[in-house]
Amino acid sequence: MHDASPLPRRSAVRLRTALGVATVLAVALSGALVPTSDAQAASTTAGSDASSRSVAKGWGSADKGGAWTTWSSPAAGFSVGGGLSKITGLAPGASATAVLKGVTAGHGEVRVTTVLPKGPTTLYQGWELRRQADGSAYRGRVELGRTGKVVLAISKVRGGKETNLGRFALPSDVTAGSTVSLAFRAVGTAPVTLQARAWVKGSAVPGWQLTAKDSAGDRITPAGTVGLWQYAAGSNAAAVSTAFDDLVVVSNPQESALTPAPSDVPSPAPDPAPAPAPAPAPVPAPAPVPAPAPVPTPAPAPATGAGQGSAAVGSASYPVPTGALFVSPAGNDAASGTQAAPFRTLAGAVARAASGSTIVLRAGTYNDSVVVPFNKKVTIQSYPKEAVWLDGTVPVTSWTRAGSGWSTPWSFFPSSDMDGALDNPRFVSPSFPSAAKPDQVFLDGVQLTQVTTSQLAPGTFAADAASGRILVGSDPSGRDLRISNKKQAIWVMSAGSTVRGLGVRGYATPYADRGAIRFGNVDATAENLVIQDNAMIGINLENNGGTLSHLTVERSGLLGVGTNASYDLELTDSVIRQNNWQRFKEAPVSGGVKITRSRGVTVSNNDISRNYSSGLWLDESVYDSRIIGNTVVDNEWTGIQLELSSKAVVADNTVTGGKAGIQLMNTNGVRVYNNSIGGVSQYGLKITQDERRQATAPTGQDRRRPIPDATTTWVTGDITVANNAFGSGGLYQVLVFDSKTGRSADSMGILVTGNAFNKRVTTAQATLLGWGAADNKTITRLDSVAAIAARKPSWRNVETGSVLGLGSMLSLLASSVGIAASLPADIAALVGQPGTARKIGAF
Repeated sequence: MHDASPLPRRSAVRLRTALGVATVLAVALSGALVPTSDAQAASTTAGSDASSRSVAKGWGSADKGGAWTTWSSPAAGFSVGGGLSKITGLAPGASATAVLKGVTAGHGEVRVTTVLPKGPTTLYQGWELRRQADGSAYRGRVELGRTGKVVLAISKVRGGKETNLGRFALPSDVTAGSTVSLAFRAVGTAPVTLQARAWVKGSAVPGWQLTAKDSAGDRITPAGTVGLWQYAAGSNAAAVSTAFDDLVVVSNPQESALTPAPSDVPSPAPDPAPAPAPAPAPVPAPAPVPAPAPVPTPAPAPATGAGQGSAAVGSASYPVPTGALFVSPAGNDAASGTQAAPFRTLAGAVARAASGSTIVLRAGTYNDSVVVPFNKKVTIQSYPKEAVWLDGTVPVTSWTRAGSGWSTPWSFFPSSDMDGALDNPRFVSPSFPSAAKPDQVFLDGVQLTQVTTSQLAPGTFAADAASGRILVGSDPSGRDLRISNKKQAIWVMSAGSTVRGLGVRGYATPYADRGAIRFGNVDATAENLVIQDNAMIGINLENNGGTLSHLTVERSGLLGVGTNASYDLELTDSVIRQNNWQRFKEAPVSGGVKITRSRGVTVSNNDISRNYSSGLWLDESVYDSRIIGNTVVDNEWTGIQLELSSKAVVADNTVTGGKAGIQLMNTNGVRVYNNSIGGVSQYGLKITQDERRQATAPTGQDRRRPIPDATTTWVTGDITVANNAFGSGGLYQVLVFDSKTGRSADSMGILVTGNAFNKRVTTAQATLLGWGAADNKTITRLDSVAAIAARKPSWRNVETGSVLGLGSMLSLLASSVGIAASLPADIAALVGQPGTARKIGAF
């Protein structure tokens, strides 16, 4: 919830949540990173496993390190054979672990080889070091996405919550089906230094691609066991299998990280230790081994969904009207603006344009920033079939070696102020303290992680405003290094203006400036825009009648799309993913899309996935919304959330992964029809009430409406849950509960009928329906369809015969249409189905 328009801010730590997928971990660490007391300890093999045995069930015992303890939910197959340790049949939404409890390491590395599954599959996998009895651990992770791209990441697990500490987009040769080697290490205690790298087996070993230092109060300092964790996304169409080999765990790894590990054969009696040599005089730290140049992110092709996402930059073809003004990188702002004599900058063209003009940009990259004034309605578009980028970065080639990194003079340091406080802790997580700093540096197209000058390491940068310089920890020699030097691409203050057919990237937008693209007036149109790697919000809309369509918005620091006070908003046919790149707190604002204080909202046919917080969040007095036909997959927090709002249709969406699928908080008048929900860790559909009320709250009301407003009371009730399919996963498939004001679920006017639930075989599976009492604490668990019917005899629902992911429920859904509720005429029209249609789950 946020009192103003949703504001994003860009975090200094450029990283993405990646749960390690098919992983190969080899952690060896530089001796310089080992505390002095440990540096003299001999490097030893604490555990190893060549997978040379045959075991039909489980993994048996490693060559060194004792027996493996394995677990999965729902059940997957563990076996060893053919020189591989295998996990087979990991269902969508399922997780698995394997722990080598006989190995204990403090300063340690793990090395392993994995064959990544072939796509399209989303799989997260992490090898764990310093694993504690309560599940706390550091993870070296590999994430395999449905497109085949692979990301390397480091995270910390504490108290059941995973905090990402760094990420690196692996080169394109590491892809689905590859055999990958990965190294991951954890050394030291104050701070804990973590490093990881991954490469195709048999290719040259790269330098450390990812370094993170954990100095937080909850860092993990004790020695612990070694383990494997793996999760298959709920969106997968089928179960997946993985295999591992060549595991080596090294205690007290030394600087020569990937030399052969100590032998597992009994060691001979050690030779007498030589007399210690005098300590050498300190020498400058050697230049880090450069990581292989990451492949720059290409302009995305149209998304795989039905017409979702922007046309690829350079493929849009809008007609050029007579009298259009032209802009070209080879132009001159003193020119006339004709096709033969174009302007040089977009700002120059806007300055000369009359209201009603169309401005056409020719192919090229423009390091530009422009404000379109109130009195100029304009259309800004690319020339047909020409690639146009508005780029907030400039190349920097002059670097001087400085300590452990490289330095260049710099003068642009945008503010980290958020709502009147620098690095405001209301927004900024202690785990990502640089999130609010808009500074951005890109090496070969990949964002570097922002750190302080004392934390500089390969893959990071520091903004030293006091000394007027930028420092980088990776050698920039011969590489494309760019730094953001602009705050905002376009701020449109006029009514009825359009921006289309462009790419916008690399802007260091402070919180006060909202978005890289910002619309402040009515009837704005944005279409076929690729918006990537901007520091705060990708695109922000602040008035009525906005149309946002065919957008691709990725890796925004705080939020992909933000809208406030936007009556009659339409957000359609877009791809919005991997936003909250800087890992701001989940609240008051972060994630894929946030819409506040708006009426008549339509959000349809979008792919809102893999955002590092909520996917789609409607909050603070949104009235009359239609959330139709969206794909919402693997967002970290909630897939679709309606909070402090009223009157909505949520229909024909596929919502999988994350903590909660759909969440309705202090919201009434909602019809939840024909959604497919599964693979969550907590709640499929969560319906709750707390103490907030529209008539008395200090903030959150739509300021254009009266207080109190009978149309948005913030009192949960009048909710229909019909024809939804609930796949396996989580704690509750549906929960209805008032935690603060003593309203029982029976009093809320909730109808739950025509749904297909997942059978609760044991207490490890999700309760079908949690039904809250009037005491703010008691929840009755209705663990079967029969139990639900006993309480509400008019409700008709079905359940599976066993624990099944969504992809395995098709036969049940087809055979159970007789219990499906009739589609209301308006919902049938919204989802494009005849009124006679009967189905359970998304169409």
